Amino acid sequence: MKQKLSSGAQKVAAAAKARPAETRWSLIGAAAGAILGLLVGGVGIAAMGGAAGVPAAVILALIGGMVGNRYGLSKDRPVR
Repeated sequence: MKQKLSSGAQKVAAAAKARPAETRWSLIGAAAGAILGLLVGGVGIAAMGGAAGVPAAVILALIGGMVGNRYGLSKDRPVR
């Protein structure tokens, strides 16, 4: 188990070094989304007769991370 975690961490570190702008902008987007989500509060999700509260920080951090990833990807691999 320890070996799997170690090899996984090495793969993540190698990917981060190979694409620095993508990594940086993904983290910036996730942090900005989380901060904005903390300001907003929570969101209710209702489906099939039940409802659950979800912190907006989680949802916006995921969305911000995806948007930041796409922006960083365009910086690392420009269209020619």
